[in-house]
Amino acid sequence: MAFNAAPDGFNHPVIGINGKWPLPKVQANVGDTIVVRATNKLGNETTGLHWHGMFQTETYAPHQGSNNMDGPVGVTQCGIPSDSSFTYQFTANPAGSFWYHSHASGQYPDGLRGPMIIHDPNWEKNLKIEDQYAMTVSDWYHEQMSGQVHYYLSQTNTDDHDGAEPIPQATLINDKMSEKFKIKPDKRYLIWIISMSALAAHYVKFDGHQMQVVAIDGVPVKEAPTDVINISAAQRYDVIITGIENSKKNYAFVASFDPDMFDTVPDDLNMNSDGILEYDTSYPKPDPIREQAFTNVLDDFGLVPLDGQALLGSPGQTVTLNVNFTQFSVGARGALGTTPYIGQKVPTLFTALTTGRNANNPKVYGETVNPYILEPGQIVQIVLNNLDDGGHPFHLHGHNFQVVSRSSVQPWDGQTAQFPKIPVRRDTVKVPASGSIVIRFKADNPGIYLFHCHIDWHVESGLSVTFIEAPMQLQKQFPSGICAEQKAICKKQNIPVEGNCSGNTRNPLDTSNCVQKEQFDPNPYGALINPPAGRRARSFARELATARAGA
Repeated sequence: MAFNAAPDGFNHPVIGINGKWPLPKVQANVGDTIVVRATNKLGNETTGLHWHGMFQTETYAPHQGSNNMDGPVGVTQCGIPSDSSFTYQFTANPAGSFWYHSHASGQYPDGLRGPMIIHDPNWEKNLKIEDQYAMTVSDWYHEQMSGQVHYYLSQTNTDDHDGAEPIPQATLINDKMSEKFKIKPDKRYLIWIISMSALAAHYVKFDGHQMQVVAIDGVPVKEAPTDVINISAAQRYDVIITGIENSKKNYAFVASFDPDMFDTVPDDLNMNSDGILEYDTSYPKPDPIREQAFTNVLDDFGLVPLDGQALLGSPGQTVTLNVNFTQFSVGARGALGTTPYIGQKVPTLFTALTTGRNANNPKVYGETVNPYILEPGQIVQIVLNNLDDGGHPFHLHGHNFQVVSRSSVQPWDGQTAQFPKIPVRRDTVKVPASGSIVIRFKADNPGIYLFHCHIDWHVESGLSVTFIEAPMQLQKQFPSGICAEQKAICKKQNIPVEGNCSGNTRNPLDTSNCVQKEQFDPNPYGALINPPAGRRARSFARELATARAGA
């Protein structure tokens, strides 16, 4: 539901849950069953929830997997329409710091996102910690996403600002401008640092307290000391800090915008949100950390997974993707191949479950979802060349992956001799500006999984591909097909629940009625493609965003 909040003093509509914002923290032990009944009270928008980092495996009977609970609208489900409900049920797996968020219509930057901690009691016991704190970092916009996305994708933005992403107005810690953690001398504290940003990366630093990184993106690692981390959108770092013996003061910590993520930095932009490590309430408030440039920043490429998983063997399939922004008649769009991602009429999972052996043919899913068929058990290698002059954090649903190469140049030169023997593993990795990365994972989790840039502007722009993993095994996991509740929310919107990308059940290979790459929606939020003459684009975008405020 929507109502107003002012985390940085500016009052505007947010999307809350059960009448509250910030959203509740979801906590469970690994292996627990999580059940969430989601009812849409937005009034004029469909929605859905993605459980970022969850594998969606080992779930409740009769299924062996829960890919239908992953949450991206148009991929594994139809959007939940207004005044309708859907029940998510899945096993908490793996353990670590995660988050949940809308995977529809640019909703999570408007507030529909919250932290999720999956505990492994044995691992946490071995860390010998006194206490633990969740610490989300995020960027915050004063204008709603509906109008801003419309302008961002329009030709006007390309003409006026070279297609630049809107710059946020504030950075937040735990959805507020400041935070406080109580600390005792000589005690160890586990801090789950979670980025819920739509665009910005953050530097995080604790004054006087070195961090020991113990896990990233749900993957425990050998303890690695650092003064500063740089955390991109959707990444997570679990760190330990130790209280200073005989401390006589309180200490500051900070989450500071990484300015490299912005095309320009406005003079009035507050780059920092602040926190306090409080040893004693009688001690004065510490001076905030203000640095022009952060040094001694952790290099995540050198982290070593605690389980010692060796470099995966030679790939059975290599997928080469080029990050590129291309000009179309309706404006600039992002693409990883020949077409930006555009959702089809039928959710991709439904097509995989209802087209029999044709599910092995990428054609049935529609060209615009950029489908790749993965064979069961094969090693998949993704070569990602970044033709853009900005960095991009890429996330893979349903898996974590080994990062086996990272380069400041592109295209990747094909050299494998320097691949690490035990590569770092995570589920969200940043490809450098004008650089490249190579990642590997094993296709051991049948399902439909997006691989996409987690800058939300770029999701809307089209920087996504779809992996259709082991579709024949997937059909066996869902012998009864799509559950009745999922069918109901689709049929309420007249969306087909079987067949190819257009709902064709008689001839799945006939995709003539599917969405074609020429069929971009130039007008995704129901307004003119260009602002009226003489009006500033941002003012026009504000006017476009009124509908959700009244929902």
